[in-house]
Amino acid sequence: MLLNVAACTGSAQEEGTTTILDLIGDNENFVIIAGAFNNSSLINVLTGNETHTVFLPTDQAFENMSEGTLEELTADPAALEQVLLYHVTNGTLMSEDLANVSNITTLQGSQLPVNATEEGIFVGNAKVIQANVTADNGVVHVIDTVLIPPESPLEGNDIIETATQEGNFTTLLLAFGAANLTDTLKGEGPFTLFAPTDEAFSALPNGTIEALLNDTDALNNVLLYHVANESLMAENLTNVSNITTLQGSELPVNVTEEGVFIGNAQVTVQDINASNGVIHAIDAVLIPEEAVEGPIELYNDTVDLTEGNFTFTPENSMQTYTVDNFTDIGALNVTGLQYNVSVQGVNLTNMTNMSVLEGIEGIRNNNETGIMWFVYINGTRAEEDFGMNPVSNGTNLNFWYTTEENGEAAIENATYVANVTVAIEEEIGPESGPEPEQNLTELYNDSVSLIQGNTMFMPENSTQSYRVNNFTDFGVLAVTGLEFNASLMQNMTGNMTQSMAGNMTGNQTGNMTGNMTNMSFILQSIEGIKNNNTTGEKWFVYINGEPAEENFGINPVSSGDNLSFWYTTEEGGEAAIENATYVANVTVDELIARANIIPAAQNQTNLTTFVNAVQTANLTQTLNGTTPYTVCIPNNEAFDKLPAETRSQLMNNTTLLREVLSYHVLSGRFTREQLASTSNVTNIQGNVLQVNTIGNNIKIQNVNITQIIIVNNGVICIIDEVLVPPGSGIPAGNQTDGNQTGGWYFFSIPFEANNTSVDYLLSDVNYTFLIYYNASTRLFEDVSDIEPLKAYWINVPNGTEFNASEQFSSVEKKQIIAPPSLQVYPGWNALGSPVNETVPAEAAFIILNNSSLNSSYVKIVGPWVPGNNTTGYYQYVGYNSLNGTIGENQLGADEFEVEPYEGYWVFIRQENLYG
Repeated sequence: MLLNVAACTGSAQEEGTTTILDLIGDNENFVIIAGAFNNSSLINVLTGNETHTVFLPTDQAFENMSEGTLEELTADPAALEQVLLYHVTNGTLMSEDLANVSNITTLQGSQLPVNATEEGIFVGNAKVIQANVTADNGVVHVIDTVLIPPESPLEGNDIIETATQEGNFTTLLLAFGAANLTDTLKGEGPFTLFAPTDEAFSALPNGTIEALLNDTDALNNVLLYHVANESLMAENLTNVSNITTLQGSELPVNVTEEGVFIGNAQVTVQDINASNGVIHAIDAVLIPEEAVEGPIELYNDTVDLTEGNFTFTPENSMQTYTVDNFTDIGALNVTGLQYNVSVQGVNLTNMTNMSVLEGIEGIRNNNETGIMWFVYINGTRAEEDFGMNPVSNGTNLNFWYTTEENGEAAIENATYVANVTVAIEEEIGPESGPEPEQNLTELYNDSVSLIQGNTMFMPENSTQSYRVNNFTDFGVLAVTGLEFNASLMQNMTGNMTQSMAGNMTGNQTGNMTGNMTNMSFILQSIEGIKNNNTTGEKWFVYINGEPAEENFGINPVSSGDNLSFWYTTEEGGEAAIENATYVANVTVDELIARANIIPAAQNQTNLTTFVNAVQTANLTQTLNGTTPYTVCIPNNEAFDKLPAETRSQLMNNTTLLREVLSYHVLSGRFTREQLASTSNVTNIQGNVLQVNTIGNNIKIQNVNITQIIIVNNGVICIIDEVLVPPGSGIPAGNQTDGNQTGGWYFFSIPFEANNTSVDYLLSDVNYTFLIYYNASTRLFEDVSDIEPLKAYWINVPNGTEFNASEQFSSVEKKQIIAPPSLQVYPGWNALGSPVNETVPAEAAFIILNNSSLNSSYVKIVGPWVPGNNTTGYYQYVGYNSLNGTIGENQLGADEFEVEPYEGYWVFIRQENLYG
């Protein structure tokens, strides 16, 4: 505690009482102000019987004043007296009283603004750091800054000169000059100017300032809408509901618990006195309805849409959702405009429930005024909720910001609009497909469903027929109906022939037609188009846009997979897709088994360990019954990952084995679409298991689902790890404990590690998810390496914390010649500090800031402060003003500093290189 109750020093009050001056006493933290009070007229006030409230600055607060200020006050008793009086008010105001007022009249006569926030109580620009220290004649609140009363206006210091001296109205003053209104505000007055700060102008949508500067009449209307032809102090504003402006319109005034609002702007600094009036700083630019002829156009152009999906995270959710490009939200997404969407309801991965367009370019729906965003398609209001309206080539979309009349947008009153015309680009193949001018023939483009079983096939370099699993790339091509051929890998032909010849039995045909899961093929031709050794053209297999990992015939597929068979040459070990002349595109719809769960699993050679375990645990009859189940079946490799002693323990303890196997069984039938649209499922034991979808990948308990097979009595989800029930005593690796939602941390590393792999850097961390937001694709991605300059999201189970600085402090750093750099893109970028120390934001991002109107970054948010479960908040928000500095344009801190190991969202205006 800085201030304690002191013994009575014999003041004017009765003996045994404690006065405010007694509280201060000889306390070493308040030597400066104690001496000042004792040498001023306030000595009688602070020792008298009348109650007062004193805001008491510490000695450190005086020492923090700008150089020479304390000496000037000490040398000028009259000025010092005014400062002291500005720290005292009549009556006893406890902290709960301060929370309910916006201004206090001080003994100096000026109003002292009060603001109660989540960070604490602020009086003027000072924070209360110790509250409610009571005396018999009042109360003391200790503050961290000396309060300076508003100065009386100097001779000739008019509104324009005063605004210039304030330093945060640069754009406003330039606008007054462009509109030839400077002389008006240097006139006799009196005037009241509601002055938008530079940050307020920066927050305007793209193109607004340019539109105003190109329309002098509109600019005049807007500027005069900020000026009243009378002097209105803060206390006057609380007694009026409207002000007549020099523009002629009425400007509404609203006083709330949060403060004073002028139109849609809040007064942030009151009563800046000038010789010809007063200035009140506001946080938004006021736009009269009649200021501009027609709405301001935020966008007016054609966008090209390609077939596919994109993902985004709504503002009221931590979940990433997948949306079709050929929708109204898809069209808005490619404009490059910044927009916000909220989702209403749950299980919205595929946007099948209601979604709401909340804002475009920072212009948000306003529940108080009723102004909001409307979506119109070809002149008619959209029939479905936002995100559900399909668009096609030539569709015209209008996003109107206005009020509603009789169920329609009041377009004649709209203040903003974004006009978008849709052009559909025909895209062939995966994302990196060939250009339209290629001479490319598409042999196939459709979806297929695969039925569990095998396909009989005779390779062109063999006289023997073999069985091939349908749930492979081979099976996909076989079901299309296209004619194709393949050969056995050369190193296998001799071995197979020799082996079969030496093991002939009476049932030789059956032996020879065994399962071909482990056999490799070369795809030789499709529809008679053969590999050409002369030109180097041949067939390549791509799965989900990436080259197939295995040889043809042994690449497993799952529902939702996209396969492309390209006929082209090879470059750098991959297909030269831009030179392809033929392609067959196939999407896997469903994997279907005609059998029940256990027989279907028996037909999969990589599930034998699970099948044997189910028989040992006497669960076969249960899983073959009529009740629908979804069973997460670990493949043989998953069981092999368990320690040998754990596998032995399971097979020798039927009770534990049944517990573990039952943990893998979900009640009900969950298809791929249903899993992708939920965040959790319940197993037959009642445990809640987490489900997470990133792109085409679905995880349960942080374990990959590699295949999904529809069976008669349910669904089989093949997984690559054994799920471990909580409390079973079995090592669980990075699996979640099921009933916990976990907390999110936003972190970065300010250096390049010698070993950047996640497996190495997070080997001892129990985490659920680790993702990175790629600003170039606008997608969240899984992470395999942790790199400098990037910021990552990590989710850990409840009761677990993640401290990046502790986690990486002992990591061996890579010796580098040149510092790392990172390409940043328009929009939000997830970035970390480039240096291993706390520095001001303008220093951390100096390379993105060229001190001009075209500075790359305009806004920064962070760091993230985790809360309970998935909750939390961003600690600070900073703005890069038009003069290219962030130091004095922030919320929540005297100076916005960037810390190492923390993650930050940085909004970039133009592509640049960060380092």
